[in-house]
Amino acid sequence: MQTTQGFLRKYMYVIGFFCVYHISLFAQTFELQDFVKAIDKNAISLIDNKAQFESMLAERKSSIAWEYPTIEASGNTAKDTNKSGVEWDMSIVAKPKLWWVNALLKQSLQAKGEQYQKTHNLLRNLNFINAKRIYLTYVATKEKCRYYLKREENFLKLLHIAKKRLEGGSISRKDYVSFEVAYLDSTLASVAVRNELLELQKNLFMFMGLDKQHYAHISTNKDNTNMLYAIEKELHSIENIENDDSDTKHNEIIIKGLEFQFIDMQQSLLDQKIQSSLYTEILDSQTKEYKSLAQYEGQNLWGNLEVGIGVNHSLSSYNPSLKTTIPLPVTRKQSHLKAKYMALESGTLAKTNITKKQIAIKAKAYLQELALQRKYIDIAKQNTQAKQHLAELNRLGYEAQQVTLFEYITQENAFVDSQIALVNSQIKYIDIVALLEETLGESFTKID
Repeated sequence: MQTTQGFLRKYMYVIGFFCVYHISLFAQTFELQDFVKAIDKNAISLIDNKAQFESMLAERKSSIAWEYPTIEASGNTAKDTNKSGVEWDMSIVAKPKLWWVNALLKQSLQAKGEQYQKTHNLLRNLNFINAKRIYLTYVATKEKCRYYLKREENFLKLLHIAKKRLEGGSISRKDYVSFEVAYLDSTLASVAVRNELLELQKNLFMFMGLDKQHYAHISTNKDNTNMLYAIEKELHSIENIENDDSDTKHNEIIIKGLEFQFIDMQQSLLDQKIQSSLYTEILDSQTKEYKSLAQYEGQNLWGNLEVGIGVNHSLSSYNPSLKTTIPLPVTRKQSHLKAKYMALESGTLAKTNITKKQIAIKAKAYLQELALQRKYIDIAKQNTQAKQHLAELNRLGYEAQQVTLFEYITQENAFVDSQIALVNSQIKYIDIVALLEETLGESFTKID
């Protein structure tokens, strides 16, 4: 019996202590800028975008540069009335890049550079938005984990009462099993929220590159049939654990300047952000690039122009030589290439207009959702306060022996459920804010 009780005590201790233990694994506080730097350093999308741009930049510079000059030589034998000998001709041939054509390539390269910088800023913003959402959800889920622990404790108390009543013959075995099932359901819910916390922790580690951090290891009791033997002692253990928050106040991930807050935005400011969205600015840069490339293809009619100078030796004399190859633009090849980029330019302009409309539609919808969700949170707070007051009245009634312990704990559990619902509503608000920020392409938290 003692062995079983000891084992079950350890099992319940692990369940209760998880939230505190999970937090105690962390002992780092980050400034907001350090948090941003860690995200930027470990963002694969930023690394890939930079590599792609540098690759494209090298390719464009190669297109602007002149081709290698070539040496052309030829020879043959010759004979006149007096003598015979070898005639030969040697020339250095170059394929020049016309300056007015190269200027257009440089314009397209400049537009590509603007596009890269804006894409970099957009990716950086999106990474931060996602990381901020995960962090704020992580903080809220830690609080929710504590409420689920309290909820599990309350169901354990109810199970304890049911056990006493079963032993006293005041309830049936069926009713007792119902209490046991309710407690096990609360335990499952507690395990589920801990899984959520672990998933958020993993994602936070990935964003920040914290590969040296450790996860909490949770042992699981596979045999819960004898769990009730140690209820009273385990309940006392859980209460002690919940009241001991010495570690939780100091050992956790904290990002200074990053906390849950409501968003207040006027329609005029929203319209301004929509017009200056990075999404549309990237498309504008693409339009400039396609326009320059279309002009380039329209004027690049002598791309195969060749000019050579050399010397010709004919029997006993040396003579300078000049040769040139001039293409005749009598086909529609360059016209088709110009039309290619004009089509891309036209399509990008249309895409820009549609993108602006879509951003406006989504942003206005999310803004209204935020207003409704804020109202929901305010009502949820009132509901929590009312249930807290009711739970306190039931506690006083219980102390005055006017309310049974069962009724008191049931109402206490209703209060805890309202706290969980409040946290869930805050998490939903965090998600909507992230969606609005992603739609606008920038965070409401300044990171520069």
